[in-house]
Amino acid sequence: MIFRKTKFLFFAFLLCYSIANAQEKPIGYWSSLMCYNTAIGVATDGNILYAISNQAFFTVNTLKGEVNGYSKVNGMSDIGMQCIGYDRTTSTTILVYANGNIDLFKDNTFYNIPDFKLKTIAGDKTVYSVYTENGRAYLSSTQGIIVLDLANQDIMETYQFFNGSQLMPVTDFSSAGKYFYATTANALYRADKNNEQLQNFQVWQKIDSTHHFGAMGSLNNSLYLSDLGFDTLIYIRTGVKHYTNHTKNYGVYKIISDSITRLFAVPDSVIKLDPGPDRLLISSYHPYSGSIRVMDTNFKIIDSFGAPGPIVQAVQILDSSIWFANVFSGLGKKEPRVKQMGFYSPAGPGDAPAVDMYANNGEIYIAHGGHDDALKSLGNKNGISTFSNGRWTNYRNDIYYPYPPFADSMYDFVTIAKDESDGTLYAGSFSGGLFELHTDKSYTIYKQGSILDHSQPNGVNTYQVLGSAFDHNGNFWVTLYGSYHELYVKEKATGTWYKYHLNIPRFYPFSAGQMAVDDANNIWYVCPLGGGVIRFNPNGTLADTTDDEVYHLAAGAGAGNLPNVNAGCIAHDKNDNMWIGTSDGIGIVYGASGCKDANCQAQIPIVQYDKYAGYLFSGENVRTIAVDGANRKWIGTDNGVWLLSPDAGNSSIIYRFTADNSPLPSNHIQKITIDGVTGDVYIGTEAGLVSYRSTATEGTEAASNVVTFPNPVPSGYKGTIGIKGLPANSDVRITDINGQLVYRTTALGGQAVWNGIDYKGHRPQSGVYLIFASNSDGTQVYAGKMIFMN
Repeated sequence: MIFRKTKFLFFAFLLCYSIANAQEKPIGYWSSLMCYNTAIGVATDGNILYAISNQAFFTVNTLKGEVNGYSKVNGMSDIGMQCIGYDRTTSTTILVYANGNIDLFKDNTFYNIPDFKLKTIAGDKTVYSVYTENGRAYLSSTQGIIVLDLANQDIMETYQFFNGSQLMPVTDFSSAGKYFYATTANALYRADKNNEQLQNFQVWQKIDSTHHFGAMGSLNNSLYLSDLGFDTLIYIRTGVKHYTNHTKNYGVYKIISDSITRLFAVPDSVIKLDPGPDRLLISSYHPYSGSIRVMDTNFKIIDSFGAPGPIVQAVQILDSSIWFANVFSGLGKKEPRVKQMGFYSPAGPGDAPAVDMYANNGEIYIAHGGHDDALKSLGNKNGISTFSNGRWTNYRNDIYYPYPPFADSMYDFVTIAKDESDGTLYAGSFSGGLFELHTDKSYTIYKQGSILDHSQPNGVNTYQVLGSAFDHNGNFWVTLYGSYHELYVKEKATGTWYKYHLNIPRFYPFSAGQMAVDDANNIWYVCPLGGGVIRFNPNGTLADTTDDEVYHLAAGAGAGNLPNVNAGCIAHDKNDNMWIGTSDGIGIVYGASGCKDANCQAQIPIVQYDKYAGYLFSGENVRTIAVDGANRKWIGTDNGVWLLSPDAGNSSIIYRFTADNSPLPSNHIQKITIDGVTGDVYIGTEAGLVSYRSTATEGTEAASNVVTFPNPVPSGYKGTIGIKGLPANSDVRITDINGQLVYRTTALGGQAVWNGIDYKGHRPQSGVYLIFASNSDGTQVYAGKMIFMN
């Protein structure tokens, strides 16, 4: 049996760190920025609510008023949830992932049971529900009933049900009196709990095959059932239907004297029957909304209420309030005799995908949207999310949380940028044009009636903004996919817009995407779907197109020498080199500012990876490239993240992060963005967003707000010590109080790092140590102190 235990050892580390400096995350620290507002399941011990979202898991402590989010960063073994349960006998929460992985959560510790995930089976590994009793959890799944021994934290056995030779999925499981009950798509079965042969299908008695039951719940040793609604539940959770409803006239039933009696009809699809201390909670779904009916032990509906968005599951806690998992709003609370409902979830972005981001000085701005590889819109209406001044704000457009400016056509945001000089935020929609948000919350939308042309391949009502960037003069550039004028600019000095049509031989018509700007203010952008790359030089005259210079880079010697014409991303480094990511590796244009005509050719360096040499990322679909303060390159592909050393032609791998060796939620990387002030590297995937506190920051012209962290360095601390706020690439020396050299290094951009070991390989003695930083001409720019505890 495979078993893994993950303790929160990092809490002890963070405690030591927080004593030293409560405001700086340590280098190497991962943070999770998960979306928690899509609650799809809830369980309780009577006071604490345990809830799952599509991506992760969170708790609400009703006694302390605390809401805590969890993810792979703090112990979970996976990403993407299916269902949840709680066992009072062992005080264990059962978490089931969409891929069949299982975590047990107890005493602030996660225990992993990956057997079902790793098992090779025919069909999928959908788990529909979790039922617990006396220290065991019964998971209803496509593979039957999976029984967990929660005390021993392993899989005990499996009960499988057959129709002839065909394995039948079990949609729910419960018990009443001396019997276990199981529902399949076409029959209801029961067996004596004390039967030692429960793994033998022959001991299960078919007691009904005329109904098609889906959900079950037991209250006061009586069993309640509902018509099959699990196709709706699976559709809500995954977007994929597993079954077809057999009736539109849903009912709730009870087994009385071994016969099934219909208690009453329900007009909506019943998703779950959850027992409370003295009542049954009936969760049902009507398109785009949910409701809960509360039934007492006399079969009377004593309360009912609805909520925007599907309600998937409900529980009643000891104070008699009802809590429910709401797909659109998180965890909802309904108190007795109180009409208003509250919603709870950890703060975070409004959606999981992060197709573009802008980050600066602790703030992050995220575009939720996207398109497929054929540049077809996905229809994501979750807009954009911002984290600023310690607060998340979500700008969404759906029927429950409409943000009026977005209306019906502005969705699938794919690019985002901020003008730091005046705080204006720009977000580009792959359907409805460009959104401009001002600091006073006023806004401007550019589509019909604006400077923008419509996107010709997709009709007159689409304005498909795909890329954006600021040049060194503060002018704001935009690319529009499918537009006759594919390139636009808003002049900073006047606010005037200009547009350009670049008629290039061999150029894929009207194709324009991600952008970058070189040291000479030339505009570079990729041309998706096989168009290569364009370099555009306006020669400093935005209004005069007669002096513009345009060059097109394609594949092949003399034509641009890209590794592949399918270019998808582009980044400019600190040595004025342009890095171009394609579906088959990376090409580098050295000296991008001087690139023109036939001399403008990409180079494809051969680099050493481990024991092997090869072309730079040959065979990899490179989706995003980011350059940090030390001129190192962060590369995102369909197989995770790499950090490369600064030398373009002689790069080595510094880090390699995947979903298996790090908290990355997925290996499919959508975007990497770096906060040059804090050193945080934001990594966006379709399954969620995480950040990593890296060793490099952007350098400054002079020492500015230099911070050493942690300071003091706690006894036993084995992490990395950072000194940030330095001029770029400063020479940094650490000495004892007598001037004896302890350590010397060069700053990575604006941050020097030290592992706490002196040049002799020893940990220094406790005491005060001096820090001296000098710039490239040897002039001392900073002197400071740190306290080091051995």
